[in-house]
Amino acid sequence: MDPVVIALASNERYFPGLFCAVTSALGYMAMGRAVDLRVLDGGLSQTSRNILSRLVGRFGKSVRLDFVPVDDSIFRGATLGPGRSHLAYCRILLPRVLDVPRSIYLDCDVLVFRDLAELFDFKLSSGKILAAVRDSETLSLGDDSQIVTDAMKLPAQGAYFNSGVMLMNLDELRRENFLERSLEFLKAWSGHYRFWDQSAINFLLHRQIHVLPDDWNRPAWKFDEQFENKLDCVLHYTSSAPWLGGAPGPAQVLFERFAIEAGLPVNRDARPFKKSRRQRLLQNGLAPLRTLAFPLASLVYRIVGRKEKAAAYWKAARYWFDYLRKAPSRRRVYRYRCRQIDSMKFKLAASVTAP
Repeated sequence: MDPVVIALASNERYFPGLFCAVTSALGYMAMGRAVDLRVLDGGLSQTSRNILSRLVGRFGKSVRLDFVPVDDSIFRGATLGPGRSHLAYCRILLPRVLDVPRSIYLDCDVLVFRDLAELFDFKLSSGKILAAVRDSETLSLGDDSQIVTDAMKLPAQGAYFNSGVMLMNLDELRRENFLERSLEFLKAWSGHYRFWDQSAINFLLHRQIHVLPDDWNRPAWKFDEQFENKLDCVLHYTSSAPWLGGAPGPAQVLFERFAIEAGLPVNRDARPFKKSRRQRLLQNGLAPLRTLAFPLASLVYRIVGRKEKAAAYWKAARYWFDYLRKAPSRRRVYRYRCRQIDSMKFKLAASVTAP
């Protein structure tokens, strides 16, 4: 069987996530399956590269690791991404920098609790050149950019996908000149799309993306809303990096617990982590004020005839009202689940037999 090709992109800021993502992906891989791991290096230190190499060495000769240097200046005309960099766009470079027919792409802010070989071996249906999970927050093309949707004559309610976990047919993407088309798209529509490379993928590959089940890319907020700690999924920390502070809840506790067992604990004394926690405390402290202010703002916008704004503020008001109303029961469930997580054991360095 062909090696499972897994690609990730990281700089030094995202290395703690990269380390945990790789640890989990290899730990839950099918026994004996060879892995070809490619890391798009957007500025990793030599120390971090050495740490990752030692980690991969624990899994034996079946795992090959390559660092692929990337220059994100090719995206200088595009809207800046997270961390005020263009690193997020590097996944659309995969057809150019990887010399393989297909690859799985993973964001660095994921934990893998299922066998990625199943995804890699998946046969894409006719006309599909990529497989991904529907986005849980941006539900349609119009939600990303109505301007771009209209200009490209695409359906506003067209399916929208999260690019954090993808199976990519690189041969077909090369044949369709996907990279070149993406660069043109990003330059032409800079300032109008919301989600960087994800926007290019969704607008340019509309109707060519196979829908994967939620288990392949479950957002951390959905995991927090569960009443149990059922995993068997790829858990994606979509709202905030857990090694930089994260959002309080079972998903954050799970990441920190996993990081300890993996051997690279989260540094809670780091400045970004402390800053994030202060922001979360402020957000929760303002929750009662939001439940009062947002309905008033909704009423004002309705009076002046701004129906869309009124609806948006009313939706936000309902969210914060429910957030406060459910807080006591949520805390009870969180405490119970976090106690369970504290006793979890993970597959970290399974014995891998060379094929």
